[in-house]
Amino acid sequence: MGRKWPKRLGVAAVLAATAVGAVIYGAGGRTPQPSEAGVFAPECRELAQIEVTTVEPRDMSERVRVSGELRPVNRAVIKAKVSGTVLDVNVRQGQAVKAGDILVRFETEDLQSALVQQDSNVEAARAQLALAEQTLEKTERLAQRGFATTAALEKAQSDVAAARANVQGLSAQSDTARTALRDAVLVAPFDGIIASRSIEAGENVAANTELMTVVDTSVLEAEVLVSTRDIARLKVDQTTELQVDGLEDTTILGTVDRINPVANEGSRLVPVFIRLENTEGRLWGGMFATGSILVRQEEDVLAIPQTALRNNEEGQHVLKISDGKLVRQPVELGPFWDGGSLVEITSGIAAGDTVLSAPLPELQADMPVTISTAG
Repeated sequence: MGRKWPKRLGVAAVLAATAVGAVIYGAGGRTPQPSEAGVFAPECRELAQIEVTTVEPRDMSERVRVSGELRPVNRAVIKAKVSGTVLDVNVRQGQAVKAGDILVRFETEDLQSALVQQDSNVEAARAQLALAEQTLEKTERLAQRGFATTAALEKAQSDVAAARANVQGLSAQSDTARTALRDAVLVAPFDGIIASRSIEAGENVAANTELMTVVDTSVLEAEVLVSTRDIARLKVDQTTELQVDGLEDTTILGTVDRINPVANEGSRLVPVFIRLENTEGRLWGGMFATGSILVRQEEDVLAIPQTALRNNEEGQHVLKISDGKLVRQPVELGPFWDGGSLVEITSGIAAGDTVLSAPLPELQADMPVTISTAG
């Protein structure tokens, strides 16, 4: 009779045969193959075009957005310098005038009479002064020979001083009357346009009454408000670009002319005044403008999205794509642009380099990658 094996030894043999078969099946190519070092190769990651950035030089600029109303720089309110009746008003609202053109005339009969009276008073005072000086001269000669007392000499000297003061006072009054007569004719202070007129011929007006307004529209300014957060970046003579209501197809260039030293009360907004040349006469006071002030500009800047930056114990770096894998590339940073969304790289990368710009923390250096060619 043949030898009988125990039943449990038969079960073990079956299990061993199954394990051998599994190894043989795996060797047929369906399980991952380890590398020569015994470590499995990482899977290659495909990156979309929007997840990478190719570095190219670009011109960068930074601007502060502003808006405000236009108004003439040169504006003069013509007021009555004398009281009286208006004889002539030679201009109307909207009329162009030249410097020195006569705008308003007042009646001058009373003023001329007053001037004649004052001049007569001056002549009389001068005659009294001449007489007092002659009396003083005679008294001094008599006093030298002992025929005039000291009191008489002092009185003669006092009379001369009083007469001289009287001449000076009356001369000043005469000058005032002459100025009043001259001020009865009001002229344009500069080349401009009559913006308003509130007087008619024949009206009686008091001194200092507003009669009309003259504006020079060759130069205007826009008063804009800038937040205290941005005001430190502004300075005089910076370039501005404005779009004006009604002239949307035209960019109006200007410069920062003045910056207020304090913010408006109750706000954190600082008035800034932009000078605009109106050589073509297309701008009017009261127009509303929006635009920007150029605060910084550079050419041929190498800038990458801020999201491309990585930082660890070894310092700032980016992941550059080179030879089909991610490579850790240390970089040195320059200023930020576009409100911090872009950062200038001063060293570490060159034009034409491609870097990972999407925030994908699972991707690390030495991982193989490809870039999708799909649009």
